[in-house]
Amino acid sequence: MRIKSIQIILLVCLLFSVACSYHPKHTDFSIQTSSFQIYNQAIPITVSLNNDEYFNQLGHYLKLTSYVKLAAEPLLATLRQIQIEDDRIYVVDRLNRMVCYDMIGKVIFQIHAIGNGPGEYNEINSFTINSDRNELVIYDNIRSSLLYYSADNGKFLKSEKLENPNPSEMAFFDGRYFYNNRDHKNYPNDSLYHYSLLSSRDGHNIEKTCFPHNDDEEAYRFSPSLQTFYRNDNKLYYCKNFDHIVYRLNRDSVISCYNIALPNPLPTREIEKQADEYSLLNSDYSFGISNVFESDHLLYFRFFNKRFIHNVLYNLRTNEQICCVKSLQEKPNPKVPLLDIINGVYKDQFFGILSPDFIQYWKEKYPSDLPDIFRDYDASSDNPVIVFCSPF
Repeated sequence: MRIKSIQIILLVCLLFSVACSYHPKHTDFSIQTSSFQIYNQAIPITVSLNNDEYFNQLGHYLKLTSYVKLAAEPLLATLRQIQIEDDRIYVVDRLNRMVCYDMIGKVIFQIHAIGNGPGEYNEINSFTINSDRNELVIYDNIRSSLLYYSADNGKFLKSEKLENPNPSEMAFFDGRYFYNNRDHKNYPNDSLYHYSLLSSRDGHNIEKTCFPHNDDEEAYRFSPSLQTFYRNDNKLYYCKNFDHIVYRLNRDSVISCYNIALPNPLPTREIEKQADEYSLLNSDYSFGISNVFESDHLLYFRFFNKRFIHNVLYNLRTNEQICCVKSLQEKPNPKVPLLDIINGVYKDQFFGILSPDFIQYWKEKYPSDLPDIFRDYDASSDNPVIVFCSPF
């Protein structure tokens, strides 16, 4: 795998990309908005940039439990999406390859079918696992199609046209497909698609909608959130672009779970005037909440501030922030290296992707702290490693 510098990777993420088990008492109320029932149970989360000193105490909150080294063949490009379902790891890389691994890193199947024939696609814009039907579902925006494959062996099953919407992301949970619908410029006269959140039972007929589009946000093409759907075992979280509320999605309801107060949050006027994204990334404003994952009493999420992605670990039991640290910091914590890159929750454990570049950086900087699994690791020919971590 071609090695890139840590700094270049961060810049690419910034420019081109560019969580409810424990709860204190709260007040419930519900209103009917569009076709989902909305419940307000939001717990306030206040973020500070000034407690990096607690980073060295992460070992008191998290413990590494296991590593999965993905098989060296096929050699993967940069990973774009990962989902773990029923003890299978599904990944998509930037070359539009879908590879499925077991929990020891052995390849079960791969799909690399670029083309216009049956079972082929032009691009994997998003994918999800329909656990009810044991299907792997790929969305190809260029062909406006959903392609269905067996989640067991990758065998092609069927394809269906999805003329509308043109979602930026999809998820399947609680018997329904959910789509993040960034804008409605392709269907200005069809009000059904003038919402950010769309839901369907069968994948192509939209029956439920939520969050009407904001004209200013829709016109602003900058999308700072790295993603919007976050699978947390038996929960699916959703946080819209530029939003500070994290919602839990269910078949018929949307529940506000967390109200995150970032330091110096991005004011609405910056969106209204469509501020230059380079200037925004270099500003003192905080925005772009993403990677919202929760395990037991710990909540993790990320946001942008002053050119950096900041990682927050929050203790829901004591209602206090544990740490807020910059990604790719000068001294990564060897006991919990994945704080930089938590990508999901599976069986009550956080998991993250350790890229070859990250592992190489780790080896060079702190060779004495390196786990045995990485002693013979070759960043040019080995694939990423998935690391799992549990709360204490």
